[in-house]
Amino acid sequence: MIDDGHAASSAGAPSWPHPNLRTACENLRPIQTPRLGEAPARYEAARLLPESELWRLWEGQRFPRGALVTVDGRPLRVIFRGRPGRGPGPDFRGAVIAAPEGLLQGDVELHVRTSDFRRHGHDGDPAYAGVALHVVFFHDESGDTPLPGGGRAPVAALGGPRLASWLAHEPRWGEPCRDVTARLGVTGVSETLDRLGAMRFRQKAAAFGKRLASGDGLEQALWAGLLEALAYGGEREAFRALAGAVPWQALRAALVPVAAGGRLRAALSLLAAAYEPGTARRGVRPGNGASRRLEGAAALAVRFAGPGLAASLIGPLAEPEGAAGAVVRALIVPGLVGRARAIEIAANAVLPLAAALCDEREAAAIEGVFARLPLPARYGSVRHLHAAAAGVRIGMRRQQGMVYLARQYCTQGGCGKCPLS
Repeated sequence: MIDDGHAASSAGAPSWPHPNLRTACENLRPIQTPRLGEAPARYEAARLLPESELWRLWEGQRFPRGALVTVDGRPLRVIFRGRPGRGPGPDFRGAVIAAPEGLLQGDVELHVRTSDFRRHGHDGDPAYAGVALHVVFFHDESGDTPLPGGGRAPVAALGGPRLASWLAHEPRWGEPCRDVTARLGVTGVSETLDRLGAMRFRQKAAAFGKRLASGDGLEQALWAGLLEALAYGGEREAFRALAGAVPWQALRAALVPVAAGGRLRAALSLLAAAYEPGTARRGVRPGNGASRRLEGAAALAVRFAGPGLAASLIGPLAEPEGAAGAVVRALIVPGLVGRARAIEIAANAVLPLAAALCDEREAAAIEGVFARLPLPARYGSVRHLHAAAAGVRIGMRRQQGMVYLARQYCTQGGCGKCPLS
């Protein structure tokens, strides 16, 4: 026997040619490719990709259909991957995803790791309460992602050895409407959006008609519509409630006896005392914040307290020529209510309410005023439709047609079935 210098133990244990060999052998493990969702430290360090790559993966749906599985094994199928978000809030909004338990409808949030949701403070931000799916490269927590408000979002992990090939793949999906101007032409797209925008206007007029029929007086219905259209995002419901908490007739009666110099302060005090905050997203520009909107509402209340709302806003519609400009100018308050918001109030409150009061011929004339309203600003929710309709002149009516499409098709699993597909 060759003497290696290491005598056998009394228990008969084998000798080792090197004192560290036993430890080295015990630490050897078969090299395995992690399954989707697994992220051993060494593998993660080697394969860690930025969130922008995950955004590109989801935006183009570059992964195979069978790869989208929740971390607890439920297969998912994307019906609509959502609209890319801009600014604060989830990465994709209004997604529709088929799951074994039914449709998941809401937002999609993307992160490198599941824990980034909590690390970035999203668990305390109401803007993320509507997340329907949390897509990550690596799942480093257990179970679903807790959301603000008590909900939970399933997690799907797309990390794995095939990421590079998926990212190199051409997009597997794009909105079917992306080539609509080539198919229908500028005229065809314009006519479609005009028709749908007019349809949406008539729906709003019918809703105001129901308000009036239920007992809301003309001035109160106009006041409620004005406040709701003045608000921003999640504050609309709060401002609609404010109209009930501070009815127009009561506010007007309180302002008329006050000296002109003190009316604005009095109006703002009454409105602020009754206001209950809504759920506006974080990162809202100061001009869109609730406090600035309350100041705008107070300023408009002071302006219309003497002559009345209907006389000031619906009266000019008796002469349709130039009526659009007259109504918009009446709603502008420098520094508080800009031109874009004044157009929104005219389109969503003043004109549909006026149409609800009229016979068919007069309503058609008011609808013509609506058709002449310019575009106040591009809505983020229909950015993809603006891109698809490149070359088409878009005003308020046509953008409202886009909103109709987004709500009836894009966010309802109808992508590919809408009139622009």
